[in-house]
Amino acid sequence: MLVATVIAVDPLLKKGCPEPIDVQPCKCESGPYTVLQCNHVDDTEILRNAFQKSAKYAFREVHIQFSVLQYLPYEMFEKVPVKSLYLKNTTLIQLFDQPPQSLDALDTLHLENTKLMRSIVWRLLEPLTHLRILTVYYNSIKTLGQDFSKYATKELEQLTFYATDTKYIKPGTFVDFVKLNKVALENCKLTSLTRDVFPNPFDVRVLHFNNNKLTTIPDDLFSNMPKLQTVGLRFNQIVVIPATAFQGSFSKIEWLMLDGNPIICDCRIWWLVRNKPSALSGKCALPTTLQGKDIKEVDVDNFQC
Repeated sequence: MLVATVIAVDPLLKKGCPEPIDVQPCKCESGPYTVLQCNHVDDTEILRNAFQKSAKYAFREVHIQFSVLQYLPYEMFEKVPVKSLYLKNTTLIQLFDQPPQSLDALDTLHLENTKLMRSIVWRLLEPLTHLRILTVYYNSIKTLGQDFSKYATKELEQLTFYATDTKYIKPGTFVDFVKLNKVALENCKLTSLTRDVFPNPFDVRVLHFNNNKLTTIPDDLFSNMPKLQTVGLRFNQIVVIPATAFQGSFSKIEWLMLDGNPIICDCRIWWLVRNKPSALSGKCALPTTLQGKDIKEVDVDNFQC
């Protein structure tokens, strides 16, 4: 919304697209909003030139795809407001050559199958003070910790990492990110999670940790999250879902996804079946008499608890 406000109040900004010849090899489309698409770019100067000739225009989205570049020159954004930046199937040494001060109004940053030779340098994202959505697909982020906490804006609302080889989230990493309403680390390599990673209380609505290597759920992992609605834990190695893990959080949960886990269906799932959310998925692995049975269909009245 911030970029739209800037566009509305700046009388010097032009509407629509620059002349096609000015932005070659990029292409601009002006409806329903202005999008700049740059494919197969292998020279930083070509990209810089396209932005220089786009001065005083504003792009709702910029897409850079199938390109090989050293970096995105920080100064090319100085006279070209951008709200959303998407990089797909692109290789760079690093994302920007310097922290891009002129991208302070950027709302969305999406990196998909974008190889950064120096990995993600979180310091370069420090000027992105109004970033709300950060999405990283198919990259390498082994650990999340102090660097992320220090430089990523606390305005973040949605954070998605997919297939990023993330093995560990250090305690306190997200503690100051109180505006997050969605956190997803999927198809990563997480072996454990702890409650002290997140704020307490935490107003998150969606948590997805599907396709990891989690074996246990700590007794307090989802506690004190009063707005939590969706929890995805598909295809891990979890055998028990403790009731205490959802202390003060279970009343609003609508989706709890446990498919692909070797869940033991004994007295420890009594609470879950009795209070099952509207969408509960997952099957029993043990005991053998219940193997393959949907958890939501287990008759806990037959348990001797």
